[in-house]
Amino acid sequence: MKKTVFLMFMLLVTSTYAAEPEIQEIKQLFHASAKSKAAADQLLKLLAEVTESSSPLLISYKGAAEMMQAKYAWSPISKFKRFNKGKRLIETAVKKAPDHLEIRFLRLAIQTNLPAFLNYNGDIQNDKSFVLANLKNTKDKTLKQNIVKYLSNSKYCTAEEKKQLDLELIKYNHG
Repeated sequence: MKKTVFLMFMLLVTSTYAAEPEIQEIKQLFHASAKSKAAADQLLKLLAEVTESSSPLLISYKGAAEMMQAKYAWSPISKFKRFNKGKRLIETAVKKAPDHLEIRFLRLAIQTNLPAFLNYNGDIQNDKSFVLANLKNTKDKTLKQNIVKYLSNSKYCTAEEKKQLDLELIKYNHG
């Protein structure tokens, strides 16, 4: 009887954790999905079980995945539906975790790459300021490098901000 209860418990625990996709795989697919519809499809499939009660980071990546689907959709109606669904998910994630650096960076990266007519660009300056102010606090070297690389090539950062980004990366790599 004890073995049965233990096995049932273990099955429940492993199936609960198995439902959450691996974040590193999500990040790799997200980067690849910018140039590959197959990667975008795989990303969305991987995030299919993510709901608004999931972790905010997963919600934000699912929102980004929906927006990537909009990029590859043929129909303007489908594009707009995917965009709106992605936007709603990203905003939900930001509301749930407004101080999460990666979520704010993800929204910033998306907003700076969308066409202006979609009118989803109102948080660019706030997110940029937040990301710049909090970059030094992250211990995630890959995230820091991705942020520095992205913002260093962004038209939304001043020359002085880009210089500070480079210094922060140098300090992090040597400190």
